[in-house]
Amino acid sequence: VVCTMVATSRADCSNAQWTQAYSPDACHMEGPTAVVKCLGKSGSQCGTRMESGSNVGIGLHTMSIKAAPGPGVVSTFYMSTNGGLYDKSCTQPWVELDFEIMGNQAGSESKIWTNMLQGTCQEHWAWITVPFDVSADYHTYAFDITTDSISWLVDGVAYRTVATDGFPDAHAAAQSSSFKEFISVWGKSSAEAGEGIPEFRNALGVLDSNTNAFPLIVDYQRPSSSVVPAPAPAVVAAPAPAGGAATCVGGPALWGDCSARHCCGDGATCYEKDAHFAQCRQSCTPGTHDDDELKYRIPWSCHVLTPAVRR
Repeated sequence: VVCTMVATSRADCSNAQWTQAYSPDACHMEGPTAVVKCLGKSGSQCGTRMESGSNVGIGLHTMSIKAAPGPGVVSTFYMSTNGGLYDKSCTQPWVELDFEIMGNQAGSESKIWTNMLQGTCQEHWAWITVPFDVSADYHTYAFDITTDSISWLVDGVAYRTVATDGFPDAHAAAQSSSFKEFISVWGKSSAEAGEGIPEFRNALGVLDSNTNAFPLIVDYQRPSSSVVPAPAPAVVAAPAPAGGAATCVGGPALWGDCSARHCCGDGATCYEKDAHFAQCRQSCTPGTHDDDELKYRIPWSCHVLTPAVRR
């Protein structure tokens, strides 16, 4: 008797840290990358949702994403206290933080929908604009949650910050680690009811108009650890420059690029990575950083930069 062993693999992208909620055929793993597919031009054929296994709160929460292109499709990374669902009845309060990356807004400059929902369907949304095509390559999206604020970061740059002192439920969710992380891909056709407020629906477009080849693909590189502590351990301490801290009026904020001015606008320190890049940080560890995009993962020198003094 000859027995043939056939290697099998999971039909979905669940693992020890993440659980896929539905449509197992819409996701498969290629090495560390979860490849999510929008298989056709209807919502029922488009994408899936995944949920992290642990509750999180204060810290830096990151996801590397190469988004899907064209109208009608959304690649998301978000945090929620409500199981990842939107309560359309608007009767049960919850808190949610969103990156909604619409293929219809991708281009040489791309607009990204950010949102904080709290209370019962109270939305605090804002567009951010990034200087690249979100569907052309991987970029790192992050929520930086502190004791008193929430920031939306892309590739280490803070594009939006909201103080939480006026939102006690969001503040409490961060303090109590009540969030779970979610990633999802979804879409809508012209025959299906739209999602969200009119501004969102108008910006999304419909799958019927998407001229890209199907399946549309979204690549997620999920971090092995769900949270990066923020701030990082202060391995390199910033010396106090003569005459006070190296701050500058209108300078870059925390996580901003300070390679041009060698100073930061909010009391952070300008640390050098290499001859081409420096960043406003609270601390810096020399060497490679696991949260850097793979193609940018070169060692940090962590030299403290200060602006030249005019004489």
